[in-house]
Amino acid sequence: MTGCRYLLLPPAGGTTGIFRHVVAASAAADVWAAEYPGRGDRLDAPPARSLERLAEQLTGELLRRDPAWVRQTVLVGFSMGAFLAVEVAQRLRTRCGPAPAAVVVIGAPAPQRRVPGRYAQVGEESLQEVLDGEGFVPGLGNRASFELWAYAVELLRHDVGLTAAYRGPATTALHCPLAALCGEDDPVAADDATEAWRMWTADAFLASTVPGGHLGLLAPGRGAEFWTWMGRIERRVVAAGVCDA
Repeated sequence: MTGCRYLLLPPAGGTTGIFRHVVAASAAADVWAAEYPGRGDRLDAPPARSLERLAEQLTGELLRRDPAWVRQTVLVGFSMGAFLAVEVAQRLRTRCGPAPAAVVVIGAPAPQRRVPGRYAQVGEESLQEVLDGEGFVPGLGNRASFELWAYAVELLRHDVGLTAAYRGPATTALHCPLAALCGEDDPVAADDATEAWRMWTADAFLASTVPGGHLGLLAPGRGAEFWTWMGRIERRVVAAGVCDA
């Protein structure tokens, strides 16, 4: 790998703890994760009222960084986090900030393939099914704590609401390389979450499916596989973007 650093953006209902297996397998990679306000170690901060406002907060935090830090950073967004990654990259551009090394979107349909409001009326049983299957909040497992379970459900319900209300990013293509990955068994249509993203960059692009379901790369035991993919993206996408710059 070429020495990029990675900023990971959680999916709906996620905290930074969802990345524990990825971080454990990161070896020498410089890995950061964004904790959204209202959860984890930012529990006292008011939750964002929209994805756009959350993107504004994240962009502001990046603009306070050294530009070289941002230029070496790959934004990796999972599901809901994919839209945040695109929003942040676009905002950096409009504010004459540094472009990230690349954007990686995982498990998310391209904006033109989204159905806005699709999950606005997700029922309680569906929320519980998602949490049981994906374990978005560390330690949830067998619902050892009613308080923890209620906390997890509330996080997911809040984020599902944000995603349902999200209108989508501006149609401006990104000025950085882009990679789009999707699980072979993901409910999201593979083409929607891979090749359909091609129009969203004016730079190098890679699209591929990976084994497993939605966000399967975050599952226990797959950390090394995640980094294999990131290495491939660095070689085929990030390096190509640098050569073309």
